[in-house]
Amino acid sequence: MNQTLTPTAAPGPVASLEGETRAVANRPPAGVPEARGRVAAAKAASLAPNTIRSYDSAWRAWAAHAKAAGVEALPAPPDAIAEYLAGMAATGKRMTTLRAAAAAIRYAHKATGLPSPINGEVKRVLSGLARQAGAAGTGAPRQVTGIRWEQADAIAAQAGNGGKSLAGLRDAAMVAIASDAALRVSEVAALDVDDVAREGDGSGRVTIRVSKTDAEGSGAVLYLGARTMARVEAWLEAAGIEGGRLFRSLRKGGSVQGSITPRAVRTIFARRAEAAGVEGRVSGHSLRVGAAQSLAGAGASLVEMQTVG
Repeated sequence: MNQTLTPTAAPGPVASLEGETRAVANRPPAGVPEARGRVAAAKAASLAPNTIRSYDSAWRAWAAHAKAAGVEALPAPPDAIAEYLAGMAATGKRMTTLRAAAAAIRYAHKATGLPSPINGEVKRVLSGLARQAGAAGTGAPRQVTGIRWEQADAIAAQAGNGGKSLAGLRDAAMVAIASDAALRVSEVAALDVDDVAREGDGSGRVTIRVSKTDAEGSGAVLYLGARTMARVEAWLEAAGIEGGRLFRSLRKGGSVQGSITPRAVRTIFARRAEAAGVEGRVSGHSLRVGAAQSLAGAGASLVEMQTVG
């Protein structure tokens, strides 16, 4: 059988999961094509693009392994999957990678109307591998350090440095807004000037139009403290930005360029935290994690923390 996600496809190279998922979603089904086609398309759209890309990569790896091992990639024998996962663990792959592989294989089967081969036996193998990895200390990466509100204030103050540099003003505003609203780096990078509004008391509100956990795009309006709002306004005034993206990349000479990338935001957060003396493993999630820790310390309920993000 050809190792693609579309059982009826002509023999050839292993197709990508992303492309095949679209093919399954858009393929005219038998019976009532319009209604069933809309259902299939909706199912395909239920996953975030990053998840599809992750599944695509994992599926390609499994399909290549299956071809080399002389087994079917689709439908896949559960014992072959178990052996594949055990082999990945033996080469030092982390449990997150193993679980992603299993999820991609499961999704590929369900997307083509086949039962999932990730049965009880495969799940037991995964569980056993997780215990072995935990005992060896290789099961999970080192925990991310949370940057709490007071730490974020200190980082922003140091970055701002009295308004002496445009980069410092931008970085201070980014740190402050990410901490107050518990934002992901992708959400920080995607903010527009119109997404931030000042309130009469000096505080602000930021509108998050699209986020990783908001598949329906309903958006959310989150609180910004007066000090954070002042930092945002100081950056906008110094940079001469009146519309478009809120945060921009800068040339070495200080000239304002186009949109900033999530990767750049992540790097800036790590660099500014290190400069302020924050210890531990700082990542793009540190301000978000620290905001949740600060909320919990302030007595916020689980529902309130989930509302923030």
